[in-house]
Amino acid sequence: MDSPHSLVDRKNLVTTTEAMTMTWYYGTPMGWGGFTMMTLTMLLFWGGVVALVVIVLRRLPHDGSATRILEQRLAKGEIDTEEFDRIRRTLDSR
Repeated sequence: MDSPHSLVDRKNLVTTTEAMTMTWYYGTPMGWGGFTMMTLTMLLFWGGVVALVVIVLRRLPHDGSATRILEQRLAKGEIDTEEFDRIRRTLDSR
């Protein structure tokens, strides 16, 4: 006949095995709530990084190709200085 301790140990083994097959995260302290929080935190982190990059890129000075083309048109004599100033102010305000 089995001792009472061996029955308890066998029952714990069965319970542990059932728990391992039912939940893929068995043995970790996080559970579903921890994995959900970890996912949300990563999304928040990468969203913040993307937002920071967008903000920095938008604040860079606008000295792009439009201003260069405008300066070339002024140098060629296609536009006068008044039109150049008006168009440049419009470009700078965007």
